Amino acid sequence: MRKHRMSRFGIHRAFSLLCLLSACAQSPVQKPSVAALGRVAPEPPAQAYQTQDPNRITIAVVGINDFHGHVIPKERKLPDGRVIKSGGAPVLTSMLKILRDEMKGRMLIVDAGDEWQGTIESNQVKGSIVMDYYNRIGINSATFGNHEFDFGMDNLHERARLAKFPYLAANIYEKSTGKRVGPSNGWDNVYPSKILEIAGIKIGVIGVSTQETPGTTRYEVVKPFEFRNPVKVIEEQSAVLRKEGAGAVIVSSHAGSQCEPKENLRDWRIWRDGDDTGKCGQDEEMSRVYAKVKKGAVDAAILGHTHMIVHHWISGIPSIEDEAFNQYFNILYLTFERKTGKLIPSETRIEGLIPICDLFFENAYHCDARRLPDGLSPDTRSATFHGKTVVADVDVSKWLVPILESTEKFRRQILATTELTLFHDTTRESAFGNLVADILRERAGADIALVNAKGIRSTIDAGPISTDSLYRSLPFDNNLQTIRIKGKDVKLMFQIATSGPHGFASNSGLRMKLIPINEDAPKVDLNKDGKLEQWETNRIVEITMADGSPIDDNKIYTLATFDFILNGGDDMSWFMKRVPKQAIKLITPTYCREIVTDYLREKKVINTRAHPLIDPLKPRIVLVPIKG
Repeated sequence: MRKHRMSRFGIHRAFSLLCLLSACAQSPVQKPSVAALGRVAPEPPAQAYQTQDPNRITIAVVGINDFHGHVIPKERKLPDGRVIKSGGAPVLTSMLKILRDEMKGRMLIVDAGDEWQGTIESNQVKGSIVMDYYNRIGINSATFGNHEFDFGMDNLHERARLAKFPYLAANIYEKSTGKRVGPSNGWDNVYPSKILEIAGIKIGVIGVSTQETPGTTRYEVVKPFEFRNPVKVIEEQSAVLRKEGAGAVIVSSHAGSQCEPKENLRDWRIWRDGDDTGKCGQDEEMSRVYAKVKKGAVDAAILGHTHMIVHHWISGIPSIEDEAFNQYFNILYLTFERKTGKLIPSETRIEGLIPICDLFFENAYHCDARRLPDGLSPDTRSATFHGKTVVADVDVSKWLVPILESTEKFRRQILATTELTLFHDTTRESAFGNLVADILRERAGADIALVNAKGIRSTIDAGPISTDSLYRSLPFDNNLQTIRIKGKDVKLMFQIATSGPHGFASNSGLRMKLIPINEDAPKVDLNKDGKLEQWETNRIVEITMADGSPIDDNKIYTLATFDFILNGGDDMSWFMKRVPKQAIKLITPTYCREIVTDYLREKKVINTRAHPLIDPLKPRIVLVPIKG
């Protein structure tokens, strides 16, 4: 084995760290049994899709979205106590190399935003390791996600300048000048669109960011910018790209859709237009855009932001989204006439959902412990991609060793034990949300607490809670603040916080009955602008204090929450403009994640069977369907 510098690590220590990045500590077993419990998923594709017509050529376009700093694999515990790894930069790199070799270099990688923020390793260097990694694997273009603004504008500009690929931002404009952002106003290496040329074929890519950005990042950072409706800018940029010779136009959007959870949604296969993949919500951001955009302006779409699985044709446009956190990816296969460079839409295919694994479960084609049915063998075997064995890339693994060295001791600290899973679901009552809300309320001495649904990013399995798992679940650097408002405003604040577009906020101190997110609910034009927007939906059927007593409309209550909310995040900007600044108080400059950390260390054991965070006798959120 080639020698390499190992810092102050010994051989054993370096091996241990490399094993964090791959499956080297786990013993694969032989070929899986065909029989599995329940529906048997199809075998994955044995090879990439490529046209059989010698006068045509196929290009593979890999879509990545919502990477969120996940260069290190996720670890999840199996029922027998073993740990399975999924995702991570070394394994993704290996799979991309297999595809690039198979396609003889005819491959592009397009990122749809939210790259840097979300893990200890990335946050501590404000995303620089993700930029290093993206430069290593040859990303061809990227779009700004809302969380690219979390570390401030200086950091965003620095990262964009260091990128060996263009950032695309067609719908971000300066409010003061009305000009689109770009090199002329200090946004170096940022363009509305770009032509990517490969194998003599020109493919145009347009980048757009969600119009929700001002409400889903630090408002003070993005306040100077307008995130315009992308329909017109997409049509405009598409025309520009066609004039420059683009044979196809892709939109890379940090904005997405949501499709119905059919049984085959997570199947890994090659899809074509007309396959039964299910319907996508017509009220989702990019579903609305593609219903309005001029036919023929867009040939394919890479989505993001919603953390959903999409391998569908939305308004006739092949669209992909890989959920989030570098666990899966999708591929668009676009086929062109060699002579003219024109796209042949009938030959467009989508491959996905492709799991990023170097081990599969014995009777499955993935390594996602969340998807392992009860009773199915947790034994593992070597993973393959297009007939090739997947082995974590050695060079990337070595590159990550010093990064792991700097964070491993901190990441591995055990803070407490949760007897039951700290479950988090944005569409119903959340055990994790209840925990955080209770902690904030207690720390602030408040009457009520509110925790926005997307302020928590993932579930923590039953068992030990490490600093790493807490950080992945609570990645945002929020401060604890309180607001003193009347009871009628408490009701209004929770009306907005449970309206649906960002999920249902968790609470401490209240009980609510809500109309489910997947059902229509009445809307009220709160800001009197003549439009009924999603955040103006009223899903509250009933809201009381935790003991069942009514909320007094005229009484002053103290409500604890994240500064993100009180700065107007998650559609609270209209509400907060009505609140005097003197009503807001900073409780401590310590981040809320650290407040939760201190609480866990003190309690040692939480969420027990005797005292579960979701109390079935006293639920904080009860869903009241109105259909039927």
